[in-house]
Amino acid sequence: MKQAVVLIHGIGEQKPMDTLRGFVDSVLDPPEPGEEAFWSKPDPLSDLFELRRLQSRGRSGSTHFYEYYWAYKVEGTSLQAVLAWLWSLIWRSTRGLPHSARTLIWMARLSVGGLFALLATGVAPQWVSALQAMSPGDWRWLTAAGLWLVLQGGLIHYLGDAARYLSPRPGNIRLRRAIRADGTRLLQALHERGEYERIIVVGHSLGSVIGYDILNAWWQRCHEELPGLTDETVRAFVRDALKGDGPQPVLRSDLSALGEALRPDSDATALDAFREAQLAAQMELRKLGHPWRVTDFITLGSPLTHGALLLARSSEEFAARKRQRELPTCPPQRDDKGYAYGVKPPVDIGAGKKFTPLLPHHAAPFAVTRWTNLYAPVRWGLFGDIVGGPLAGVFGCGIRDIAVRIGGWRGWTVAAHTAYWRRTTPESGAAASAGSALKVLVDVLALRKLRQLVADRTGATPKPAEQTSDVDAKP
Repeated sequence: MKQAVVLIHGIGEQKPMDTLRGFVDSVLDPPEPGEEAFWSKPDPLSDLFELRRLQSRGRSGSTHFYEYYWAYKVEGTSLQAVLAWLWSLIWRSTRGLPHSARTLIWMARLSVGGLFALLATGVAPQWVSALQAMSPGDWRWLTAAGLWLVLQGGLIHYLGDAARYLSPRPGNIRLRRAIRADGTRLLQALHERGEYERIIVVGHSLGSVIGYDILNAWWQRCHEELPGLTDETVRAFVRDALKGDGPQPVLRSDLSALGEALRPDSDATALDAFREAQLAAQMELRKLGHPWRVTDFITLGSPLTHGALLLARSSEEFAARKRQRELPTCPPQRDDKGYAYGVKPPVDIGAGKKFTPLLPHHAAPFAVTRWTNLYAPVRWGLFGDIVGGPLAGVFGCGIRDIAVRIGGWRGWTVAAHTAYWRRTTPESGAAASAGSALKVLVDVLALRKLRQLVADRTGATPKPAEQTSDVDAKP
């Protein structure tokens, strides 16, 4: 039994495999002395020679880790483009935005206001003239030049990625298309290999937005696909289903009933029931031959918490795009009969009865895929991960938001955004401290529970670990 984990990195000057190696090294249990926690094998799904597939060994030896590396596609970002994007954001209405976003916007407005004040009073021109009069070797000139280079480099090489991907200006469309197309091809290739029982997509920072987009794109291509389905296979499916609660009871009614009952104040039991129904609905589709295998979408420090600011021109437009099923939500927007509808001709199943297989609609990838979001809470509106935040209030109450702790000084700075799988102790994996971001991430990935997860969904009895042969764990 095998599963695939696809990690999508965030903004910055990322190097191939750096993010994935650090991630895998942290989430896997430490190896025995003299052993390695994973093997590095050629990536059969990529034409980039720098990319590798990391394969865990031991009791979690059925997990293959892939990196979707997109940073090299972002070229030619100008300072002007970044500043234009920031300018368009800071003058947007803050109504309906989370507290952290409002704090950032007002700080930016105050900074811009202070700059205009310096220009109006003539202080800024005086500073420029003073710098021009200094020798290039003067420490003040060097300090000012260094600060300018750091500012310019940070804007272009970090915010530049976000500015290019999140801004649908004509000059960015080709880039956005290339990033999404390659990510969608990776998901397609993973499905077409036919060897993975479970696929997990993990997106960090801007990578979570890309993950959201490529999941949506791949769902558009395959949500109505039932390859090889014949009338006889439908009849066999119905005959088998009639031994229980009938054909597709979860997609027919249970899933939408549980999803529509969710509220912001719903307890954990209601959310657990909905998430179990999501997996059961996917198993119903699999029995009909549906190709979808993504069981989990995990977001870390996701800017999707600012979706109304980044993905639309107003909170009203953002809400409308979700209602119109342009932006998928969890739970999905309801169709006339729930989240699914019949798209195939009815099949005569005997006794004068007919049955039409149900398939989730085009904006319902999260009818059959669980969404878990980890975020480091912001303290006093500024300290912590100011990029990420909760998502249930933005994309639906079916998302499990988990507030995590970032240890050390990073938890009090913007560096918390880059520390979701950072080790704070020599231990890693399941040995990480309770409540820490790493511990929660390891639990959500459930890398050592694949056989039990599959057994829960199929009704099979999993073999004990010592009796199960992990042939793919060999080097």
